[in-house]
Amino acid sequence: MPGKPVWYSKINEVVRELEALPRPFVDRATVEFLLGVGRRRAQQILAPCIVDHVGTNGLANREAFIAHLRRLAEGDDGYYERRRRRQVGAFLAEWQRERLERPQLLVEAPVEVLTQQLENLPDGVRLEPGRITVTFDQAQEALEKLLALAMAIGNDFDRFERQVRSCSAQGSDLAKWPVSDVAGDS
Repeated sequence: MPGKPVWYSKINEVVRELEALPRPFVDRATVEFLLGVGRRRAQQILAPCIVDHVGTNGLANREAFIAHLRRLAEGDDGYYERRRRRQVGAFLAEWQRERLERPQLLVEAPVEVLTQQLENLPDGVRLEPGRITVTFDQAQEALEKLLALAMAIGNDFDRFERQVRSCSAQGSDLAKWPVSDVAGDS
């Protein structure tokens, strides 16, 4: 099914612009501009209303053309286009509401991971001042532990910050720590 004309949804604005024209007639170029259509489509829309010609250009009575546009927009095509736009708008609004209420997780995880707390991190995850250690056997296990850690941090960032900040680092930039201390080298 071909796309519906955009001008259906802005018919009242088009009519206001037509009514503001200084002359009582409409030509193809005006139709092209106001409706945002091509030359051929403008000629097709204008054709039933042409009452005079200037050279090869057809001229339509402005009031008759406005009535013709309203009939086109109010016909079945116009009705279905307005309904389609309302439905798309409602779908987008619902989709946006759902995305705001339930942000998409990048990694699938059990529900209990969403409420993960720092005090009950999985075995093999250790937090020390200036150091995070994660031990694992399989890549999937590493991802699960890292996700649990990330969720716990997100649920209580202040506690995480207190737990990994050393006494000597208080008030200083952690980037000044030696690489071996941050990377976990012994």
